[in-house]
Amino acid sequence: MTNASASWDDMLWVIWNGTLGILDTVAIGLVEGSGASRLAWLDEPYDMVGPFSLHELERSGQIDFAACTVMSREFWQRNQQQLRRDGLRARAAAQARMQAEFERLFEQRQFHQHQTRRDTRAQPESHYRRLLALPESGSLTTHIIKGAYRKLAQKAHPDQGGDQETFIALTEARDLLLASIA
Repeated sequence: MTNASASWDDMLWVIWNGTLGILDTVAIGLVEGSGASRLAWLDEPYDMVGPFSLHELERSGQIDFAACTVMSREFWQRNQQQLRRDGLRARAAAQARMQAEFERLFEQRQFHQHQTRRDTRAQPESHYRRLLALPESGSLTTHIIKGAYRKLAQKAHPDQGGDQETFIALTEARDLLLASIA
């Protein structure tokens, strides 16, 4: 420990999450064991941080735990510029990973929607009429198509315990039949 007059149980420690840019102070909460084998947890609201070696924290002035660094105030004062720079780099890297994942998922969704549209447009009109329980021949009106859709969509909607794929198929059938009469 860097401050010989204070003990771990009456001093505040700095907790730093560089990836999120969160800085706070916290006390040590629960401590188990004795001597060099003491395991500690932080006090509320950071009581999920632990167990970590209290001996190591006292000896080095800092300890890394998951995304956080717990350290003495002196360690923070000496190293805060580097810790903040490292935190900015970690945030930028996390944002780049999230952006890349978002773009990958968006591209997959666009590809899936394009494939679905291409596949469904290849179906004959009678297929869509059957999906909506409409007669396979004869003229259709907007009112007839929308009414048939509403009746089936209420049961097929995922919020009503229905199947998402069925609901999507009904919606596409409605849209394509409405487009064909427009």
